[in-house]
Amino acid sequence: MRDFRVETAIITGAGGGIGSALAAEAVAHGASRLFLLDIDEDKARRVADGLARDGLGIEVRGCDVTDHAALERIAEQTLSSGSGPVLVCANAGVTVPRAPLFEADPGNLRWVFEVNLFGCWATLKAFGSRMAASGRSGRLLVTASEHSVGVPFAGGSGYTASKHAVLGLADALRRELPAQIGISALIPGLVATDLWGAIGSRPERFGGPGDPAPGAGRLMAEGIPPDVVARLAFEGMAAGRFLIATQTHVQRYADARRRDVDEAFAALDASDAPKASYDIGEIQSRLAAQAARENS
Repeated sequence: MRDFRVETAIITGAGGGIGSALAAEAVAHGASRLFLLDIDEDKARRVADGLARDGLGIEVRGCDVTDHAALERIAEQTLSSGSGPVLVCANAGVTVPRAPLFEADPGNLRWVFEVNLFGCWATLKAFGSRMAASGRSGRLLVTASEHSVGVPFAGGSGYTASKHAVLGLADALRRELPAQIGISALIPGLVATDLWGAIGSRPERFGGPGDPAPGAGRLMAEGIPPDVVARLAFEGMAAGRFLIATQTHVQRYADARRRDVDEAFAALDASDAPKASYDIGEIQSRLAAQAARENS
């Protein structure tokens, strides 16, 4: 495993939980500049106070990742100096009380997708595009979920769908990034964080503050410690892994999905359906070669 060192670390959702643990781990891996972003600036500032030491520059920004223009401004400011490796952790995420999909509140669904998916995309775009344009090396880390590889339980449909989308986003992006920028997707299960309380700071445009689900705090407290998740995240990034798992039980959800996929294609193979390839990449290559011959 290669040594994984960073100079600058930018972390969204840095006010606690996985985000604050990633910040501490970044310092342990050589970061000399930290940018802690959170919708609750006071929480992020308390994290900064706990990490403060000589030689470490820490800046705290109150930032709602659904404000894409703000992310662009922060990215322009934070990447305007320095030349060493950059770590961008698109970690901000929210959840809402469980509800059957047909009974889900549209405002809740929009908020979950705006933060979990579009906020992740906007974070990666703001920082990653500048890294790519400047030739700056580093890594992007998205906090996906066990919900990205399967369906752990019923009733969390909006959250599950958003985290499936986050994994798809990261998987597509890794095929577009320049060689000097890597990307990893963290897929933790239950983590002892205050994710359940995020609805208490929901912006007015998404319905305003709401009440957490009864008993959610007690449930979340049973999760794996955030510092363990952060340590495993850095180990995975050091090894260059795309998917980084943190709990063994998550494989059950992935295996269930894999069985569905295997059964679908076994049935197709046994059918009289056409066996020709309709792979878009192959078709594009063939058409491009054909066009080149015609124009030569």
